[in-house]
Amino acid sequence: MKAEEVIEVLNSRFLIDTRAKLKDAATPSKWGTWFLIPVPNYVEASTYGPVPTREVEWIELDPIVQRHIGRRVPPQIIDHTPELLQQLAEHGISTQLVDGRIRILLSVK
Repeated sequence: MKAEEVIEVLNSRFLIDTRAKLKDAATPSKWGTWFLIPVPNYVEASTYGPVPTREVEWIELDPIVQRHIGRRVPPQIIDHTPELLQQLAEHGISTQLVDGRIRILLSVK
C-alpha cells in the first residue's frame, strides 16, 4: 500500500485530524477532519484539494483525539500514537514525530 492509502484507512478508522504541506505553499494547510483519495495519484482533505500526490511534501496526523462529552464534563482525551506508529511501520512507511504529531514524507525535495 502507498502511504496515502494507509493514511486514508487510518483516518477513517481512528477519526484523526490531518494536514498537509504542499510543495508550493509556505505553510501547511489547516487541520482537517477527513482525508481521502478521490482518484489514483491525488489526495484531498477537508481543508485542501484535490491535489496531485506529487505536489504534497508531507502529511501530518494528529494522534490526539478530544471527544466532547458534555458541558460540565471534561473532554475525553485519546492518544492513538502507539497504534498509528505500529500500523504505519507494518506497512513500511517511515515516520517522524514532530511536536507530538506523526509526519509522513511523501516526496523528497
